[in-house]
Amino acid sequence: MVKRIEPTRYDQLHSQQKLIFDFIKAMMQQHHYSPTLREIMAELKISSTSVTAYHVNRLVAAGFLEKVKGISRGLRIPDHLLETPSPVTVPVLKEVVTNFSESVPSNGHVYEIPTQWLAGKPMNEIYALRVNTHLMYDAMVNDGDVVVLQRQNRLNDGEIGVIVLPAKNETRIRRLKYDGEWVCLEPLMSVMQPVRCRRDEVQVVGKVLGLMRQF
Repeated sequence: MVKRIEPTRYDQLHSQQKLIFDFIKAMMQQHHYSPTLREIMAELKISSTSVTAYHVNRLVAAGFLEKVKGISRGLRIPDHLLETPSPVTVPVLKEVVTNFSESVPSNGHVYEIPTQWLAGKPMNEIYALRVNTHLMYDAMVNDGDVVVLQRQNRLNDGEIGVIVLPAKNETRIRRLKYDGEWVCLEPLMSVMQPVRCRRDEVQVVGKVLGLMRQF
C-alpha cells in the first residue's frame, strides 16, 4: 500500500482545503469558535457534508486542524497557526453603476481591510466604496466611511448589499427581503421607511462585508 504523504506547508494544500482553513481561521479570530461542517459547506458552496468532512479530515491529518471530541464545534487551529495576519489592500471605487465593470476606480487608490473578511472569497471580487451620504443617507453611514463589498448580482433573503435603482439613478445600501416578484428594500435606520419594488427594478451590485470608519 502506498502511504499518503500529507502536506506540511500551506502552499501545498489542495485549493479547497486552503479555503476551508482560511474560513475556519477567520471565524475563530472573529467569533472565538469554529464553524460546523454544514456552515463550512454553505459558506464555501461545497457539494455535500461528506466532501467537506473529507477535506477537514485531510487538514487534521496534516496538522492544520485539531479535533476536540465531545463538543459540536470541536475544530480548532493549533496556536502556532493563529497569528494575526497582516491586513490586505483592495481597490477603492468612487462610484458604483449597474454594470460593475464600468464602476469608476478612484485613481488607483487602495484601502487596507482585515484579512478575515476575505475568508473563502476571491480577492478579485472585493472592493471598497467610499460613501456619499447624500446617496446613502439611510444606511447609518457617514461621509468618508468606506464600505467593503463583494461583487455579486444577487443577495440571499435578509442580506445587506449595495443596490442600484436605475430608473431613479440612485445607489442605496439596504437589507433585501424577497416577496414573490417583489422585493422590499429595508433601510438600516429605523426612522426611514422601507421601499417596495419589483425585482426587475432593482439591481444588486455587491454584498456588504463590512464598514470601515475613521473617527
